[in-house]
Amino acid sequence: MKHHAHEFSVLAVYGGVPIHEQTRQLRRGVDIFVGTTGRVLDHMERGNLNFSQLKSLVLDEADVMLKLGFKEDVDRILSSVTSSAAAPQFLLFSATVPRWIKDLANGYLRPNWQMVDLAQDLKAKTQKNINHISINCPFHNRMQTLADILLIYGGLGQAIVFTSTKAEANSLLLSEKISQDIEVMHGDIAQSQREVTLKRFKEHKFSVLVATDVAARGLDIPNVDLVIQVEPPKETEAYIHRAGRTARAGKAGTCITFWTLKHKQQIRNIERAAGINFTPIGVPQPQDVIAATSKNTIKQLQTVKDDVLPLFDDAADALIAANDGDSRVALLKALAFISGCHKEALGQRSLLTGEEKHITYQLDLQTVLHGVGLVWNILRRVLPEAVVSQLKGMRALAAMNGAVFDVPEG
Repeated sequence: MKHHAHEFSVLAVYGGVPIHEQTRQLRRGVDIFVGTTGRVLDHMERGNLNFSQLKSLVLDEADVMLKLGFKEDVDRILSSVTSSAAAPQFLLFSATVPRWIKDLANGYLRPNWQMVDLAQDLKAKTQKNINHISINCPFHNRMQTLADILLIYGGLGQAIVFTSTKAEANSLLLSEKISQDIEVMHGDIAQSQREVTLKRFKEHKFSVLVATDVAARGLDIPNVDLVIQVEPPKETEAYIHRAGRTARAGKAGTCITFWTLKHKQQIRNIERAAGINFTPIGVPQPQDVIAATSKNTIKQLQTVKDDVLPLFDDAADALIAANDGDSRVALLKALAFISGCHKEALGQRSLLTGEEKHITYQLDLQTVLHGVGLVWNILRRVLPEAVVSQLKGMRALAAMNGAVFDVPEG
């Protein structure tokens, strides 16, 4: 236990920054040494490390570090440690411990090693105060839907959006649909810039961080209200680590996962393996977005300083006069303008795909369907062929007693 702030000297080493200052500190001696495998090996080759007095060795994120690609480096480091130090304590840490990790641990740990598991298997390894939500959204409507989800669920708080690739992360950064301040973090960005980005995010200098899994592990960001995954990860462990970026330190949080029909089985696998249940939601409607924007606007209005209000006396009087003296109407128009919904009439969006200017209808039947062919036949008997030909996205209800489909507006 540390008794005061400077009781132990701590050094963190990693690539992407000059090595000379790290070398100088190592030669002076440190009590706690933290490093990435690549930079640790670099210091070993330079003769900067002496493990003879090492008491404990910790391998964090063991399920990743012992996978192919890192395992060879870990083996080289451990070989050097065990040949130099007198039987140091060896600890493996990970939020997820698959069975193969337990088997592999036999090759690294002493006989009769102990397993401390705070949650058996993968069950309950996500925080209980995370609200897990899923949204079925076709790829071509994902960008607009993502922008709306950030407004509705993110509000004025902070959010992390996880993408599978660096290209996807960059495309979100360049999107004109997302109104919040946004920055990205992935493997192609220099370590020094990642540190600056992370520091700015913690200081609330911007509200949306878009990242690949480089940000899913090992980062303690305390005030993330919302995590969004633009598609479900293939491995449940990845979902758990991503979702775990919210609801830190006992706070509540929300994790929303986008999926399409091809991801349906992945969603089920995550639910089963992680012991969670997703709450399905539909694509946000314009009214939902406006309601959320209005709430955010009201919160922002509370930050206006009283001493600037007199500057707007004449403008307020003119606005009320332009609306026949009705101050409520004047206020409603001002809020509508600020919300950005004054430019065109509100349209509908498909509840199935989020496509603009489409309305979703549900047809209930008193019989059990064996497909949607019967529904098409019924519609053709009661509607003109010109109308039927424009219907989209026909699919049967789960109970097979009806169907839903989209109809273009007008």
